[in-house]
Amino acid sequence: MVVIFTACTKPHSQDNFNIQLTLTGSDGDSAFLRQRVDGEMITFDSVVFFENKAQFWGNVNLPEYFYITFKNNKGNIPVFVEPGDLTIQGEYGDLENVTITGSKSHDDLKLFYVTSDIFDVQMNQLGQQYGQARQMGDTVKMAEIDAEYSELDAKKTAFIVQYAFEHPDLVVSAFVIMNNSYQFELPMLDSIVSGFSPSISQSFYVKKLQDYVKTLKSVEVGQPFVDFNLNNPDGVPTALSSVIGKNYVLVDFWASWCSPCRAENPNVVAAYKKYHDKGFDVFGVSFDKKKEAWLKAIADDQLTWTHVSDLKYWNCEAGKLYGIQSIPQNVLISPDGIIIEKNLRGQDLRDKLEELFD
Repeated sequence: MVVIFTACTKPHSQDNFNIQLTLTGSDGDSAFLRQRVDGEMITFDSVVFFENKAQFWGNVNLPEYFYITFKNNKGNIPVFVEPGDLTIQGEYGDLENVTITGSKSHDDLKLFYVTSDIFDVQMNQLGQQYGQARQMGDTVKMAEIDAEYSELDAKKTAFIVQYAFEHPDLVVSAFVIMNNSYQFELPMLDSIVSGFSPSISQSFYVKKLQDYVKTLKSVEVGQPFVDFNLNNPDGVPTALSSVIGKNYVLVDFWASWCSPCRAENPNVVAAYKKYHDKGFDVFGVSFDKKKEAWLKAIADDQLTWTHVSDLKYWNCEAGKLYGIQSIPQNVLISPDGIIIEKNLRGQDLRDKLEELFD
């Protein structure tokens, strides 16, 4: 990604975009052009409004998604920046309804959301209905809603895939796929990414997806485990390799704040108690960022196996090595260091361990 900003000076000869902001009621406030990179919001430049107007200049090789944030306003304006003149007009107190013109990529993304939001609205409605059924103890209705929700979710995923295949030359396609990459199995994701047009091959989002596919391939079933070294609760560096070689090891990616993880913990505990003496071990990798919460969850859930964390939340280094974008997830490694299964939960974990040990 090559992005050059010169917002506080006159435009340079290499600048290829110009963002003109006109927001009624903004006079005297500061605006910041920011982008989310690896989970962190990076500020590239800032301007001060004069007579409700402000301006950014800069250079982008291909369209990039940015946020315009403000010093005295908690809201923000997301916008796809691309070469050309972009205008943003509206009310400082109503940022959700500003008008953005001059960016075809922004128009493309807006049109995509108009269609995909139909799925989200229906899924939110089902979520509310599920909550009501749960309060009434109507398990039959809950099962019906759950099945309907899964079907709708599958339709939304299919819509996203179709959009990417039908628009392989749009950076917006790569952006949408990157934001939903956790939903796809490796073969489908690889097929989508391989299908992007050469015209967007240098896009930040295409490159990120290519790196992600490469990572997933390195930790596929049948591949040797990838080692890492994080601190245990006592602050002692502990390598995954230190527990490989004798037992089958379930590398469990979780966090204290993750409700599905905590719900799955009793199942892992039961499996550990039943099969540990036969050669089954667990290596917990936490995506926590507060040590106190991490340690409390270990104690509360009675997780008596080895635990490590770098307390970096979604930037967990071990998570990056294994391409973890959602939790809970796990990887089962054989005594000879080969990944033999992934994402075993509930009955699937019990069945696999029974196959191995009983």
